[in-house]
Amino acid sequence: MGTDFQQRVWSALRSIPYGETRSYKHIAQSIGCQQGVRAVAQAMGANGLCILIPCHRVVGSNGSLTGFTGGLDKKAYLLQMEQSSSAIQSGILVQRG
Repeated sequence: MGTDFQQRVWSALRSIPYGETRSYKHIAQSIGCQQGVRAVAQAMGANGLCILIPCHRVVGSNGSLTGFTGGLDKKAYLLQMEQSSSAIQSGILVQRG
């Protein structure tokens, strides 16, 4: 349960494809709240279902890892795991001997 705004943010988070990231600014713009980057971050912090609503896929506008309830080390691990898995599934990963 959450406010209408939180629900819109969480819906936008669920739409981020596995193995991809979006910025806080992108999320704010996608829900029609151009200046709402901080409000988006607060709504993400209120997310009680981090596995189902993937907050770890949201990064800073410059690609930096920022804020994650589980810690930045876990955020980095989840992103790396998803990106590696996506590369394997699409045949992009090249083994080096």
